[in-house]
Amino acid sequence: MFGYVVANLDKLTPQQRGLYQAAYCGLCVTLGNQHGLSCRLTLTYDMAFLIILLSSLADEEPAYSQMRCAVHPLKKRSVFVSQCTPYAADMNLMLAHAKSLDDWADDRKLLSLSQAKVFERAAQAARTRHPRQGETIDQCLRDLSAMEKEGEVNPDLPANAFGRLLGEIFVHDEKDSQADALRDFGFALGRFIYLMDAVMDLKEDIRKERYNPLVLIPTERHEALLHLQMAQCAACYDRLKVPRNGDLIENILYSGVWTKYSARHRKEAPTP
Repeated sequence: MFGYVVANLDKLTPQQRGLYQAAYCGLCVTLGNQHGLSCRLTLTYDMAFLIILLSSLADEEPAYSQMRCAVHPLKKRSVFVSQCTPYAADMNLMLAHAKSLDDWADDRKLLSLSQAKVFERAAQAARTRHPRQGETIDQCLRDLSAMEKEGEVNPDLPANAFGRLLGEIFVHDEKDSQADALRDFGFALGRFIYLMDAVMDLKEDIRKERYNPLVLIPTERHEALLHLQMAQCAACYDRLKVPRNGDLIENILYSGVWTKYSARHRKEAPTP
């Protein structure tokens, strides 16, 4: 359900692309230092977006370092480790662990179970540091599982559950003056991600007889549903006072999140 909150690289300036990649590399380095090298496998651009957003709201000036890694051993990479990067690494790991358990419950794949076991100790350490987020993740995933078993056909209900999950993750510090606005933004973005994932997976879910809350909604209404939800997300974003990197954040929100959807449509479009 993750992997949609990415940038449209073709529309980034070199400076924006540098910050975006450096935040991603910083998350990768921190995952390895904080949780072990195997946990770098959980790396996502979604949590790199969280780093960029939270550091921008804190008006944190990016401080870059240069380093090599196993994936890019020949050339040093720019790395940006924000004050909130360790937090994002914990959230990344907790979500990856929860996803592995969910995949195991759904498909009974041994690979998912083995991944969950590999991440279990590190995920528990992250939950100890962030009990509020951990409890919310657990409760929302339980709610989602119950709705899937019941075959809930109102997409708003599971979308709300995933929205609550992401909304809590976007609040690093409840004492932050923008905590409520961040929670609302994360909730709206989470709803969009859930619905986008349902749209993208619909054909395969029907073929494999898996749960999808959009089965009773005509396909021609799906895009309008997504645009409506993104409009709500944009309205919540406008409430945030972001002093820097607005162009990069807006590239991700207004263009990047549609890249997989657009690519699917281009692939499925009839040949003229």
